[in-house]
Amino acid sequence: MKIRKIISAILTMSVMSACIIPIAKADGLYSEKFDMTKVKADKTDGVTKEVEVPDGDYTVTVTTGGKTETNANIYINGGERVRAYTLEAGETQENEQPVVPKNGKITVQVKGDNPNVTEIEIEQLPTREKAEKPTIYIAGDSTAQTYNYTKVYPQTGWGQVFADYFNDDIIIENRAMGGRSSKSYDNDGRLDRILTEMHPGDYVFIQFGINDGAENKPERYISVEDYKKLITDKYIGEVEKRGGTPVLMTANAAAWWDKENNCFMESRKDYADPTREIAEETGCKFIDENKIVTDAWNSMSKNRVLSGYFICEPLESKAYPSGTNDTTHMKAKGAKRVAKLIADAIPENVPELAKYLKGDETFTDIQGHWAEDVIKTLAENDKVSGVGDGKFNPDGTVTRAEFLKMAMDSLGIVGHAYRDGECLDATNDDWYCYYLQGALDKDIIPEEMIEDCDFTNVTKTLKESTEKEKAVRANVNVYTGKFYGDKPITREEMAVIATRCKNYKMRNWRDWDNERRIPVFSFKDSDEIDEKYISYVVHAYNLKYIDGMEDGRFAPKENLTRAQAAVVMNNLK
Repeated sequence: MKIRKIISAILTMSVMSACIIPIAKADGLYSEKFDMTKVKADKTDGVTKEVEVPDGDYTVTVTTGGKTETNANIYINGGERVRAYTLEAGETQENEQPVVPKNGKITVQVKGDNPNVTEIEIEQLPTREKAEKPTIYIAGDSTAQTYNYTKVYPQTGWGQVFADYFNDDIIIENRAMGGRSSKSYDNDGRLDRILTEMHPGDYVFIQFGINDGAENKPERYISVEDYKKLITDKYIGEVEKRGGTPVLMTANAAAWWDKENNCFMESRKDYADPTREIAEETGCKFIDENKIVTDAWNSMSKNRVLSGYFICEPLESKAYPSGTNDTTHMKAKGAKRVAKLIADAIPENVPELAKYLKGDETFTDIQGHWAEDVIKTLAENDKVSGVGDGKFNPDGTVTRAEFLKMAMDSLGIVGHAYRDGECLDATNDDWYCYYLQGALDKDIIPEEMIEDCDFTNVTKTLKESTEKEKAVRANVNVYTGKFYGDKPITREEMAVIATRCKNYKMRNWRDWDNERRIPVFSFKDSDEIDEKYISYVVHAYNLKYIDGMEDGRFAPKENLTRAQAAVVMNNLK
């Protein structure tokens, strides 16, 4: 039978102080409830409780509510506010917060116009065993965070897509949050949540350094000296203490162009260099993300990086209707690129995680297929993906929406944020609405592919639209009708989208009627091509975007296969 431990605790309140002797549970874990109903809150400091506790992880539960309206703000261990809420008269609420003691103590402070604190419970968590699957936690800032695609697509954090490069034998938990520095992330209680959840054998990827130097924002700012101490003592030390492996990272590189040297410059040096020093001093696992990404940007053209990975054009994002010149936050393609670069660095820098990587896409169902080489090449360059279980399904069909996405992504044509009433039969719940909205705005989808088509030119715009957005939308056709994005695409419809995507990219619009005068190909079934599509087919064939079948047919009414789509993507590049 375990001996019940007597643990002394000091209860400190803004208007009164008392000595309490809490008793541990029979299993040896500290647990105590404090009745706060008789404690009157100070107008400035609210209600404060400070308790000495044994080493370990804890949860703090604050119960509030009363006969009058409750307005409460909860602070833990002297950090920033971790919870804020208002309750109507008669309502009660329990708020649980994971906590790691600071200097052997847990401090709970509840402020507000009327906090109405009735009870505070502090409970020690049991020791956690190694989990069946390890978890990678990501602690970082906005360059890594997961975004609400409905609101801000295509803005994406690398942590949002990091799991795409790992197999199912490991779990990825992205806990990055925008606007956070190492200091504010800790003060918000976000690091404590990771520490109190993780198991021995887990990993914590630590990526800060962008917001840490913001001297005009004291909640974020931390000196280099204090940064090194915080990262070393808590981020690295506390993870290791729980049997986990910290992986230190420099901040993600911005796409800052150096005109003098005609290259992308190294960014975030003020905290990147100290991070490198921490890694060397502690021997912590380390990925120099800043250098890896900067080198990658400099291996590509300036325009490809800026336009393809960062800067949003007008209408591309719902959050930024006028576009952005943001060279810090990435679009989906940029985030995927960075996530892949980090994943590629794992075998050298965190070799024990290499076994969880998917590696280069290899498909078990394309061996000997006529399109095998093309599919492999596109997969290696992240141009196509499989259907799961290591398969590509080369003879499976492609929907209209899927092919539209493939063609636009292959040529670097951006979509536009969904606008209600301007995206045919697609809704905000349809995954392809971003692509279809952009294709309609860019006149990539012709009237011939819209059932019950009708359109009007946008001459009036929303009052809240910016002048830049108005100028863009003034030349946008708003269609009504149906696109049927989930319908399998035919080969002749494929020719339409491929041709119009390529011509949009090349800014090479043609007179489609005159296109018919180009000598017609010798397909056996050319007379089966729909009259409204024949000019596109002729154009695509003459420019070698498409080929015919081995038997001399074009098969215009047959559904396009995934293998055929891959070949078209390869030809369009």
